[in-house]
Amino acid sequence: MQEEGIIKKINGDIATVAFVKKGGCGGGCSSCKSGCPKDTILVELKNTEHATVGERVLVSMDNKVFSNMTFWAYAFPTIITVITLIICLYVFNKLNLANSEVYSVLLALVAMVISYVLSSKLNKKQDKYSFKMIKKLN
Repeated sequence: MQEEGIIKKINGDIATVAFVKKGGCGGGCSSCKSGCPKDTILVELKNTEHATVGERVLVSMDNKVFSNMTFWAYAFPTIITVITLIICLYVFNKLNLANSEVYSVLLALVAMVISYVLSSKLNKKQDKYSFKMIKKLN
């Protein structure tokens, strides 16, 4: 996967690169009034091309790393939430607990928050320099 970004900061041999988030439509359509996001994502990587602040660069990331990050960001919390919901519904129904559905949903939401925190910590432990600067574009 390759993306174009802009160098925002240099600290030694580490560059902070900003990428503009793309909307579901791909973004970049000036006539679109759907309110596509204009947020940026900041990534730190080794400045192998000796780029300076403000320069546009092409950055690549291994598809396997991207898939792994996507799993921890989306699939893991969803799986934990659904499993927690199913287990709580089963256990609370066996205990004949009143409002078992409400309690099950509340516990599933708590599990979802915990799983997002865990996935965030696990993602940060991975090699934060898995992005590679390929070339300067200007």
